[in-house]
Amino acid sequence: MKVIFAFLLLFSFCSISIPQESNSIDRETIIKQITQLEEAELKAILESDTIALRKMWAEDVHVNSPTNIVVNRAQVFDRIKSTFIKYSLYTREQEYYGVYDDVVIVMGNEVVIPSGDNPAKGKTLKRRYTNVYKKFEDGWRLIARHANIIRE
Repeated sequence: MKVIFAFLLLFSFCSISIPQESNSIDRETIIKQITQLEEAELKAILESDTIALRKMWAEDVHVNSPTNIVVNRAQVFDRIKSTFIKYSLYTREQEYYGVYDDVVIVMGNEVVIPSGDNPAKGKTLKRRYTNVYKKFEDGWRLIARHANIIRE
């Protein structure tokens, strides 16, 4: 009886470890996809490419912006068109990836230098950010974002 119990216990541990290994491979693939998406998003923002951003952002995406108000996708695009959102420099460093099935949370820091019609034009702004992505049938899309300026 002890032998059977030990075998069942060992078998259950082995069957638990197999999916975990598979999940870690999937996790790394997902992180790579999100990293590539974030790089493409930075490029699109630097180029004021709202057509590319439409493909990367969910229709109902909302941003808790550094101006301390929540804006939707259309409002962000209006800010891009008016050059309120226009940068000569935009860098991002990811510090954390939380992968939860079809949702990924990315946290980190970013540096921007506004160059358009923005009161901070020419100033170097350091920000903390959180991006939330969801997997849709056609790929990952940004569904929420928070960014705040770090006051020094």
